[in-house]
Formats: sequence, C-alpha cells, structure tokens
Amino acid sequence: MKIETFEAKSIIRQERRSSDIHMNPYQGCYHDCVYCDGKAERYYMHEDYGTRIRVKVNAPAMLEEHLKKKGFLPVNRAKTGTLLDYVPEKKRTFRKERFTINISGGVCDVYQPAEAVVQMSRKLLQIVYDYEFPVFLLTKNKLVLRDIDLLKKINEKARATVCMSISLSDDGMAKLFEPRASTTGERFETLRALHEAGVHTGIWFMPILPWIADSEENIDSVFERARGAGVEYIDCGGLTLKPGRQKEGFFKVIEAHFPELLITYKLLYGNDDKYGAPDRTQIRKLEVADLRARVKGAGERYGMKVWTW
Repeated sequence: MKIETFEAKSIIRQERRSSDIHMNPYQGCYHDCVYCDGKAERYYMHEDYGTRIRVKVNAPAMLEEHLKKKGFLPVNRAKTGTLLDYVPEKKRTFRKERFTINISGGVCDVYQPAEAVVQMSRKLLQIVYDYEFPVFLLTKNKLVLRDIDLLKKINEKARATVCMSISLSDDGMAKLFEPRASTTGERFETLRALHEAGVHTGIWFMPILPWIADSEENIDSVFERARGAGVEYIDCGGLTLKPGRQKEGFFKVIEAHFPELLITYKLLYGNDDKYGAPDRTQIRKLEVADLRARVKGAGERYGMKVWTW
C-alpha cells in the first residue's frame, strides 16, 4: 500500500433533496473489493486504485469552511473565535437547524487501513462533534471502533449512526470478493460493540450477488446475526457492473472460483448498461431470485426493518 497526500479542490457533495452532505477524504481503497463500483472508469480513479491511496489532506479545513459559511459555530469548543467567547452564556443558545454529515464516500472506505496511519476520518469526526452535527458512517472495517469515544459524544449531543457493508455471511466466501476488509464476523462484532455503546447501527446488505449471496440460507444468516448484534435496520441492494474494468475484474473472479456461473453472469450483464444495471429481459429468462420478496420475508421472520434499492 502506497499513501500519497494532495490538496483537493472540493470534498462536499450536497444532496439534491435535502441539506445533508456527503464526503470522503480518500481516493482509492486498499480493501480492493472485487465488485467495487469505485473501480469503474466513470469515477476517474487511478489505475492502481487498490494499492495507491490518495489522501485529501485539506478535507478537515474544507468541512469546517463549509459549516462556517452556512452560519454554524463550533459550540463544543472552548473557543469559537467569535464575540460569543466573551458571553459564554449565549453560546449554548446559538442554534441553527442541523443536517446529517455523511462520512461514507461509497466508493472508498473511510476506515480502510490507511486511516490507521493518517486519521483523516477521525479529524472529520472531531469537527462533527465540535459543531454538534449528526453523523452517518459506512465502512467494512472494525477500525471504526477506535473512534467509539467520539461517536458516543456525538450521539449524546446529536446522533451517530454506523453502518457496516455486508454481502456474505460466510467469512471464507466473503474473502473471495473482499480480500482486505475485516471479516464478516469482525463486522458483526463491531456492530454489537457499537450497539452496546448506544450508537445507532445498520447494515448495508449489498451487493447481493446473484446465485451466490441471494440464497435464502445466506439472507437468513445475515438477518439472524444482525438481530443478535442489535442492528436497527438493513438496507438491501443488488449488484451493478459497469462496463470496463469493474465488470472485467469481477468476471475474472467468477471464472476462477465459480466457472459454472460465468456464462450466466455474462448474459445477465451483457447489456453494457452505463449504470451497471442487469438486463431486465435476462432477469426473467434466467429466473434470477426476487430479492425484494426474499429480504422482505426475512425482515418479517426476524422482526427487522428493511429497505430495498
């Protein structure tokens, strides 16, 4: 793994229908998950995406600048840098409506191994706490427990939610597709520890790989373990394969470990949809499992809140 630093031109992505914002202090991800959408050329990531990690060193400054421009103050700091420091009794009454800060990225894990070295996600969490905002984190790495102190403090003042991305319940099977992420077992233990600390938790059960992760056995196992870990909800979604290196890399793993499925996968994703969606005609012809029905049924059996993409 190589770690580089650079000054990013932007880091904040604003949601279209709300005030919530998204950010990620990294480019590239050492987890190097085979199915990762981030490998698609449309994201303009570098070729050695899985081994060269680029760190946006100015990410904390850019987040703080964004919040200040919106009129917010670091109310949980001893000094705000404003006249309110001279009338501290007024500081706690200075409030504006908060939105959620999503430190998740989606295509680069914010708690990948590089985070243990550079601690950029922790620096962002500190700003979230200072400005008293709710936060949402998404990861596949148990390293998030390092910051449980900050997450508890944020949760006391606003709300802290941590989601673990999980696709396969079996550790050995998961390692084929997620070679450097924490094991599935470690992720469930992380969720249990966060729940016991009072932090809100969820699971992104995605991508649910056709004919591999969509079995009732795998789905039931994920739901059962989620309930045992105190998880509050499960967000489910299928596999997308964008044309180019993402799809080509995924097919290589299928050919090596599930050769009997290669032709079927090539038929299902042979439409080269720019968003990576499977061919609807082939879904019917190949009798792909109805994910919505299966996860809804599992949600009812295990008493879990379920959302589907």
